[in-house]
Amino acid sequence: MRRLVPFLAATLLALTDQAQAHAHLRSSTPANQSTLASAPAALSLEFNEAVQLTALTLQKSTGTPQKIAPLPAAASKTITLALTALDAGRYLITWRAVSDDRHIVSGKVEFTIAPPPAR
Repeated sequence: MRRLVPFLAATLLALTDQAQAHAHLRSSTPANQSTLASAPAALSLEFNEAVQLTALTLQKSTGTPQKIAPLPAAASKTITLALTALDAGRYLITWRAVSDDRHIVSGKVEFTIAPPPAR
């Protein structure tokens, strides 16, 4: 019986951690903290579960955040949106989404566009 109690406690703790897990961003294109030789044509966000994107902004380091719209109407694990032509510089994408369990999650992706010097 003394061996069973620690096993049950560990099992319950593991199940509690899994039950409280929320949606999170697995990857993005462009990747967070990446440096690109040319401007990306699109932004892609990949989540561990389907989310409904509720807000998305793009901000150049020296500029004002610009809303990216329209946002997809349906929840999805992968969200891809076209981007307008971007100049060289540092950018911040800020996103907010709602998961199926109605939890709000948010995050950011930073990247830099730095074309190679002309020869």
